[in-house]
Amino acid sequence: MIQACIYLTAFVVVLSIIVLVHEGGHFFVARWCGVTVEEFSIGFGKTLFSRKDKKGTLWKIGAVPLGGYVKMLGDGDAASMTTKELKVSPSERRKMFLSKPLWQRALIIVAGPGMNYLFAWIALAGMLFCIGEAVVPPVVGEVMPGLPAEQAGIMAGDRILQMNRHPVESYRDILRFVLNQDKTQEMIVQVERDHQILDVVVHALQEVDGTQMLGIKSSAILEVSQKRFSVLGALRRSGELVWQTTRDMALYLKQIIVNKRSAKDMRGPLGIAEASGDALLGGGLTLFLFIINISIAVGFMNLLPIPMLDGGHLALYLVEGLTGHSISVRFQTALVWVGCAVLGGLLVFTLVLDIPRIVQRIFG
Repeated sequence: MIQACIYLTAFVVVLSIIVLVHEGGHFFVARWCGVTVEEFSIGFGKTLFSRKDKKGTLWKIGAVPLGGYVKMLGDGDAASMTTKELKVSPSERRKMFLSKPLWQRALIIVAGPGMNYLFAWIALAGMLFCIGEAVVPPVVGEVMPGLPAEQAGIMAGDRILQMNRHPVESYRDILRFVLNQDKTQEMIVQVERDHQILDVVVHALQEVDGTQMLGIKSSAILEVSQKRFSVLGALRRSGELVWQTTRDMALYLKQIIVNKRSAKDMRGPLGIAEASGDALLGGGLTLFLFIINISIAVGFMNLLPIPMLDGGHLALYLVEGLTGHSISVRFQTALVWVGCAVLGGLLVFTLVLDIPRIVQRIFG
């Protein structure tokens, strides 16, 4: 029971931070553009706490901590996909989101995922400047039975130095290399074991549930490098890390679409709650890095052209900009339903994946 409370608390804290960052981007740019923001909500459902500021924005905390929204004057829904008719003066109408020029509406929308990326970039840079770079080292924590690593003679405790003569600096480098490797090709893996350097040969990768695997698990222990960064160096390296993470996410999505990787690796709200609890139990630095990765993931996912998400808005604005005609409210409403169906289906799919795995973990 105590562990369940820890996991739930970690999930609520992580998600609340990410939502605050994301919706804060929409909020501040909307106000900068002169748009009246009626509501700023973290969570949905029954209001647990609310307060109205001097500019008329109602700040709320909802009972269901699974997201949030910024509702602007004239919005017909919390997603800002539709509008509603209001009897307002011309001066008030100019403060409506949909009355703003196309470039301002696009800027307000892109500010949400943009703030997720900015937050990740600045937070990572701060860590690099203060303590150095923290990574999961390329150390084998466990060798999975019957898979290529065991057959090649790789052992728990081995530190992987190179894969096909390509240097390996972190466990993420191993994952990246395996996913890009032709599974039928032979692979030379250089490892350090008991202060000795050894070359082992992996004859072929193996596909498990649609995903090609080497058959190892990480030690899951963070290492902090001794290299210190200047302010500019930290900002530069942070940008590189954020970009690498984004590329990995894009590659992961591409591999699922082309059926090179199983969608069974996906995680939904329960999976994120599980990972949040694991990160909290792993210590403050692990939780900090987890929040950064989730922020990047939320920024990336929201830029996808799916109705209900920010990318869906931007896709409509692109069409509007190219054609010079606004998209009809009826068509936007239809897109909202399509987006709800897609996201709802994705939620059900991830729940089907998450629940059995978590039950197996709890009850063995």
